[in-house]
Amino acid sequence: MSLTVRDSALDAFTRSYSARPEVLGLAPGRVELLGNHTDYNGGLVMAAAIDRFTAVAGRMTDKREANSFTADLDQRDAFPLTDIPRGEAGSWVRYVRGVAWAMQERFGLMDSGFDLAMAGDVPIGAGLSSSASVQSAVALFLLKSGVFGPSAPSDLDDAARMDLAHVLRRSENEFVGVGSGLLDQFSVLFGKEDHALVLDCRSLAYERVPMGDPAPAIVVCDSRTSRRLADGKYNERRAECERVVAYFQALHPNREITQLRDLTHDDLTEEWPRLDPVGRLRARHVLTENDRVSHGAQALKGGDLAAFGRLMTLSHASSRDDFQNSSRELDFLIEVAQAAPGFLGGKLSGAGWAGCTVNLVESDRASAFADFVKGGYAKLSGQEPIIHICHAAVGADAERLTADDAEEHGS
Repeated sequence: MSLTVRDSALDAFTRSYSARPEVLGLAPGRVELLGNHTDYNGGLVMAAAIDRFTAVAGRMTDKREANSFTADLDQRDAFPLTDIPRGEAGSWVRYVRGVAWAMQERFGLMDSGFDLAMAGDVPIGAGLSSSASVQSAVALFLLKSGVFGPSAPSDLDDAARMDLAHVLRRSENEFVGVGSGLLDQFSVLFGKEDHALVLDCRSLAYERVPMGDPAPAIVVCDSRTSRRLADGKYNERRAECERVVAYFQALHPNREITQLRDLTHDDLTEEWPRLDPVGRLRARHVLTENDRVSHGAQALKGGDLAAFGRLMTLSHASSRDDFQNSSRELDFLIEVAQAAPGFLGGKLSGAGWAGCTVNLVESDRASAFADFVKGGYAKLSGQEPIIHICHAAVGADAERLTADDAEEHGS
């Protein structure tokens, strides 16, 4: 499917600019396997890049402005490279502009402007990090183009990828206005085929953990309900977690408590009657979710996919009951999936409240699983879900294009 997206971006560029693109950036979406809302709490997360992609084709120009076009929405945007305006909240243009802003903050002003066109097959608003996919594809395109000169790398080792993840997180936090953690950008940049990614969001220690041979399918079930992270719910949950931290900071002024990661299960148990009834549930979810990530990594290393799947299903229950970021439709999807052939485990994906569930499924039964869930969900909800059978994929990358690439797409 990545080839289709690649071709779509190249075609979109030649149609939009009547010129040959010079560089193509390609970035996957991602699914969160374990670690729901733990990243900004300094905790542990486990994710996988998936074989759904955003492609960005483009070239440098001699103008001090940027032009962008998205084939999926048939929309254009133009903006100056100095004093970049934010654009409409929640729109795709803010993500592209935010990348340009954050990368110039990190690497200095670009040597030139640019034209780009993008296309993708990462579902939007479904919890699969379409925004981080866009960010990373644009960023890799800019780096490979050499627009920052010697101040920025054109080829990325893991240290440079981690630096870029922080740059793109800053873009989302400070420019777009979404208080996300590092998980999305890290996952999109660090993906490896048939591997899960484990990240300690405090120390930034990470590892790539094999998912088995054959690796299970990652089946994403789209409830066909959509939500926007910037609508307040995500930031509301973050504030609820921060209030619990503030409570314990006042209670233990001599302890270093900066995030929920610094609390223990004993802390929570001892103060449970006195804690805010909402906040204590949020904290319990985060602490037990950190445990599930640790246990999940060990299960994968031991080749125990069944144990890993059970942890995913427990994670969904915790999200539903303690963090309260599930929905009727997401719960329906998990309920149906548990009876489907090949099911190993499943949970809501991304921020929650709507969008998708992610399910680990025996690879040779993925199609039967999808058919079963389609029928079962339709009976419960009245509409058929969209099913994406995915696999753990390689992370974002970019390439310089040849004349042959351009000729194939009509320029």
